Amino acid sequence: MSMYDDGLVSEPFGPEYVRPQNPDCPDCTCCTAVLCALGRASLSECAGHVDQADLIARVTGCPCSAESTRGTLSWRAAMVRAVTFATEKPLRPELESLLTRIGEGEPLTDSVHLLPKLTVRRYVLWRPGTDPVVTDFGWAYIGARWGARRTTSAVTIESVAVASRTAQVLATAFSTDELVTVPLDQVVNSRTGLTVETAGSAVLYAELNPDAPAADLVVLTKVQNPVVAVTARPDSPGGAR
Repeated sequence: MSMYDDGLVSEPFGPEYVRPQNPDCPDCTCCTAVLCALGRASLSECAGHVDQADLIARVTGCPCSAESTRGTLSWRAAMVRAVTFATEKPLRPELESLLTRIGEGEPLTDSVHLLPKLTVRRYVLWRPGTDPVVTDFGWAYIGARWGARRTTSAVTIESVAVASRTAQVLATAFSTDELVTVPLDQVVNSRTGLTVETAGSAVLYAELNPDAPAADLVVLTKVQNPVVAVTARPDSPGGAR
């Protein structure tokens, strides 16, 4: 009888393959390092990259990707959103007054009932029984409304990082040598006509806050590509007529 005929022994061909676990994130207790890398570079944060209910509950609000954590893509997008609202669709006067009074540490007196309208926009952190605190987004709004006038500046794209969905740009009105990190979608999109492959060294124009105390707090809005603007003019060669 052949040694293979008794059916008593099952010998695998080589060691059994077991997929290794991703290492835990060193900066939080809820995610793997891979998940946090995805979450930091996504508007849907860590929770947007898992599909099991128990995992979603566990990673929701992860500090590595949260909108409240400076430097995440969600945070950068919220800063742009706050400045855009400030310059194009500002709050009602009573809400603006309340926001500035909170920033200046003044008593709220009879305006407490308006606080939820500021917290829902995440301009203020507040819970009943605590003092409200202006967030980065609230300060960005205040700066855009009453700080130094926003300036149109040349913006040169120095590099793009697809993995983090960001671009490094040189905004001359802010600094001639310190780079500013912006969301990649601000400079690579259908309006600028740029792609990841063509963005390098392109010169755009955008409004920004030249008095920002740090490069991370420079917020670009109204980003334009002068080349696209010229070719789109009706009287330009190839322009619409």
